[in-house]
Amino acid sequence: MNNDNTYIEKNKEKIIELEQLASEVLKLKKLHRQRRPIVIEFCGSPKAGKTSCINSLNLFLKRNGFKTSVLSERASVSPISDKHNPIFNVWTCTSAINEINEKMDRARNGEDIDIIISDRGIFDALCWFRWLKTQHNMSEYEYNVLTKFATIYRWQKNIDLVYVFMVSPQESIEREYANLLTTKRGSIMRENVLEQYLKSVKDTIDEYRSEFRATHQIDTTDKEQNDVGYEVTLSTLEVLKDMLIEKIGYIPKSEITLREGINDFETIKSSLDSYSFANRDEVESNEQFIQPIPIAVITNLERNKILCIKKTKQSTSKYSPESGKLLLYAGGHMRQEDETNNKKNNFVSTAKNTLERELLEEIGISYCIDNYQPFVLYTPSYGVKSSQHLAIGWIIELDEKKKLNLDRYEIIQKRGTSKSGNFISFIELEQMFLERRDLLFESWSKEILLNFFKDKCSEHFINQLITNKSNPQMSLFNNTL
Repeated sequence: MNNDNTYIEKNKEKIIELEQLASEVLKLKKLHRQRRPIVIEFCGSPKAGKTSCINSLNLFLKRNGFKTSVLSERASVSPISDKHNPIFNVWTCTSAINEINEKMDRARNGEDIDIIISDRGIFDALCWFRWLKTQHNMSEYEYNVLTKFATIYRWQKNIDLVYVFMVSPQESIEREYANLLTTKRGSIMRENVLEQYLKSVKDTIDEYRSEFRATHQIDTTDKEQNDVGYEVTLSTLEVLKDMLIEKIGYIPKSEITLREGINDFETIKSSLDSYSFANRDEVESNEQFIQPIPIAVITNLERNKILCIKKTKQSTSKYSPESGKLLLYAGGHMRQEDETNNKKNNFVSTAKNTLERELLEEIGISYCIDNYQPFVLYTPSYGVKSSQHLAIGWIIELDEKKKLNLDRYEIIQKRGTSKSGNFISFIELEQMFLERRDLLFESWSKEILLNFFKDKCSEHFINQLITNKSNPQMSLFNNTL
């Protein structure tokens, strides 16, 4: 008990700092929706203290109101006995990827998780693959194939923060045998092996640091465990805080020339690469910024029906052009997490990443849009809000029998007489519109119908859309649709 009191007194200022920061983050969580858990990976040299740090971090987070999930170290349960065999590392790598993806899927389906902590994972696998190559246990070809597999964006994007723990080989061995009644060495716990592995870790950091959003290198050789725990907890809270203060993409209006309606993508393509990210409040309050919104127009396979959705009141402001409207597209803002460092200033790659994420989050489908050409849509005449948003769109086909998993927070559910989440024929859309059931499409949906599905609509419907388009300030809608 005396030791506990001494520790508390010695670290009182640090504890107060961390608890205050944790309180700030929890307040932000109430104001801003955390769209997904943050994922933290711990990896590095044996006996560098990562397991103790994981336990310390997890305990702090839980006692300060966060929902955590700690994934077990896969190497300790691997059925492959030979750690020098590449198959051992392939097993641990794929097992970690599977566990993270499973947890992310559970979170998307309602499980309350703020933070996922992975004890070794993708970055750790990269370190061991490199070491195996230096030991001639793996060919250059195998190394290239497996590292490319490990860094596929589909799962690499989940990793928000990597802690790489390092310790000198001498200290590692000293810690290993401090409480053991044997001096016999294992296959890895040898000075020369640990030295070689440490070099592989450093080389991996140099090569792959830019592939991950944040990589923290911590040498614990001469550090106390409590100091390491403080450093890790502080940076974890700061990352979570940064994620809650959402940063979205924008393009200065001075950098791009646009016209009303459909714009030629190739003409403005180079201007789009001038995009940047800033806090959402800052971007949305600046009328000199245009916010690019990647969207997907989704038809059935026969292209005679179109998927319609409607946003919930809680997910849109009353000033939003989307408020109360039946939308003929799905999509959302570009977020900083959609951009990996190696794709910086490549607008199309980031926009595709955004849209694929949005489709998964909003309607629960996984769809690759690599083979589709985008269109550009701008409707500034509909008001200030419309002048601040630019649609970057793709038209895709989907089997209408495919089950959708609509985000309950974002989208009105497919039930009863609701049209949200349904594939609706163009004939039915026309009937709904002409019957004046207080239905009014917002500007992008009108332009989508007029420019891409004119042949699916009657001449009368088209004329009515054009007439309605000429009076953009009308705002009739029915929230029961």
